[in-house]
Amino acid sequence: MIFKLKKQIEEILKEKETNKLEADLIISKVLKINKSEWILKRDIKKSQVKSCLKLAEKRKKGIPIQYLIEDWEFYGLPIKVGPGVLIPRQDTEIVVEVALKLIKKNDKVLDLGTGSGCIAKAIAKNKKDVTIFAVEKYNKALKYAKKNLKNLKTVEIIKGDVLNEKLAKKFYNINIIISNPPYLTKSEMKNLQKEVQFEPTSSLFGGDDGLTYYKKISSMWKNSLKKGGFLIFEIGYSQKDSVEKILIENSFLEIKCFKDLTRKNRVLAAKK
Repeated sequence: MIFKLKKQIEEILKEKETNKLEADLIISKVLKINKSEWILKRDIKKSQVKSCLKLAEKRKKGIPIQYLIEDWEFYGLPIKVGPGVLIPRQDTEIVVEVALKLIKKNDKVLDLGTGSGCIAKAIAKNKKDVTIFAVEKYNKALKYAKKNLKNLKTVEIIKGDVLNEKLAKKFYNINIIISNPPYLTKSEMKNLQKEVQFEPTSSLFGGDDGLTYYKKISSMWKNSLKKGGFLIFEIGYSQKDSVEKILIENSFLEIKCFKDLTRKNRVLAAKK
C-alpha cells in the first residue's frame, strides 16, 4: 500500500526532478516513521492517504517541501521551519564553518537576524563554552527560533531590529558578529524561483542594490565588537567586491573570502 501511494505521489510531482525523494519525505511526515520502517507498516488509514495526496498537490503548486514537512536539516541538525521563516540553505553552513574556526573559549557571539536560529543552534551544539545572542525582528521567525533553540542554555533570543541603532548600542565586547542578511537586489526579486516566492520578502530583499544590510550592520554594529573581533557575512556570489569596499570604509582589516561547494564566493570575514 505504501509503495502504491509513493507511485501516486511521484506521478503528481513528475515535473520535479526530486519527486522520488519528496514522495518519501511526504509519506514519512504523515505516517511519522522513517523510510526504513515502511516495510513494517502494513496498513495505512484512508485519512493518511488523503493527507499525503493533499501535501503532494500543495507541493505541485510550488509550496516548498520544507514548509510542508515542517522540518529540514542544517549542519547535521534538525531545524523546524514553516511559512514566515527563511529555509536554511547548505551554502549557509559555510558561515558556521568559518565562525567555528574563529570562535574561542568563553567568546560572546552575536547572530543578527537569526531567522530559524539555524546558525545559532549549529554553533551552540559545537561550542559549549560560548554565549550566543540571537536577534530577530519578526514574530513568525521568532516562533521557529524559539523552537529550534529551546533548551540551549548558552543561547539568548532577543526580539529586535538589527537596523535599530539603539539596540546596537546595548551590546559591547562581542567577539564574533555573524549575519546572513537579506541581500537580493530589486531586479533579483523580480526573477525569483517559484518556491522562493513563498519565503518571506523581509528575509530576501536587501534594497535596490542588495547592500542595505551590509552598509548598516558594518557601521552600526562595529562598536559592539571587541578590538580583534570578527564580523562574518554571508554574501551573494557577485557581491564580494561591493561588501569588501563597505568593510574597508568601516575600518575593518584582514578581510577574507570563503567559497561555497560550487566554488562561488559565499562568506566574508573581517577583523576589527
